[in-house]
Amino acid sequence: MFSWLKIFFVFSFLALSILLPSSLWAGNDGYAEKIINSQCKSCHRFEGKPKSKFEIKAPDLMWGGVKYQRPWLIRRLLGQEENLYPNGYRWDKLRLSLKHMILTIEEAKVVADYMEKKMLDSRVKKSPIDMSTFTKMEAELGAELFKEYSCLGCHQIKGEEGKLIGGPISTTLFDAGNRYTLDWLSRFTENPQDFTPHSGEYLADISMRKARHLIGYVMTLGVKDFKFYEPWTSKEFKNTDIESGAKVYKEYCMQCHGKKGGGAGPGAKGLEPKPVVHKELSLNDYPDDYLYNLIFYGGKSVGKSTNMPDWGMTLSKQSIADVIAYLRSN
Repeated sequence: MFSWLKIFFVFSFLALSILLPSSLWAGNDGYAEKIINSQCKSCHRFEGKPKSKFEIKAPDLMWGGVKYQRPWLIRRLLGQEENLYPNGYRWDKLRLSLKHMILTIEEAKVVADYMEKKMLDSRVKKSPIDMSTFTKMEAELGAELFKEYSCLGCHQIKGEEGKLIGGPISTTLFDAGNRYTLDWLSRFTENPQDFTPHSGEYLADISMRKARHLIGYVMTLGVKDFKFYEPWTSKEFKNTDIESGAKVYKEYCMQCHGKKGGGAGPGAKGLEPKPVVHKELSLNDYPDDYLYNLIFYGGKSVGKSTNMPDWGMTLSKQSIADVIAYLRSN
């Protein structure tokens, strides 16, 4: 009698285990490893050193926990994201288009949890870029750099009216801002060869400031209604000092624009076009963003002369705010 009762309970437990939703296994590393071993490792590597894409089947995921944003990763595992490589990851091999495996929502969350905990990379540190201070002008400069550094040669983005532009060789980037983490993208840009050696990625000759513009621009792609920072709304612009602005003007602007904006400073000789005559303009009629961008990013940023330097790395935000207040006071 006891043995039959014992068998009954065993079968009941097994049946219940089968019927129970897999969400009860959430957070179980063993369950995640089972999914990865059975469905992911046939294509992806989850350990080892970086290899050229010509030696592997699909992108390495040993750093996947710091590379992808969790919401995107879960959507990808649910089959809700487009193929990242228009020509396939191995563009050198012609093969049939294979659909990515699809998990249940419970399984996707378990795998995402596991990757966030296990699939890390000590090389990826906190990015020096603060996206909460990223401006619209920086995004525009980043877009120009994206073309200048030949990123369009391999990566597709969306142009006007959502039309795809760029080469299909590497991963698409029109939704990069929802896909990658800022920390990983910053480290990857530092030297792509550290992650994909001998795979077509190159190390660009780029300054830290330009890197901020470029990386920040990519991190805005696909992000609906990205909130750009507006420096002219900051506390510095609410607490301006006209006398300090006059001093800044004398030290940096008078040499070209002349005393009180007359346009006949000693540095104006030989310049074409000539520096703007400030005293003939009603600068109060100019928008805050125009004047800020003109001074911070230089004349070319607003379609003016390239002879006007970009003072953003020289002057503090307070100095820029003060000199704008001074200009408007005359």
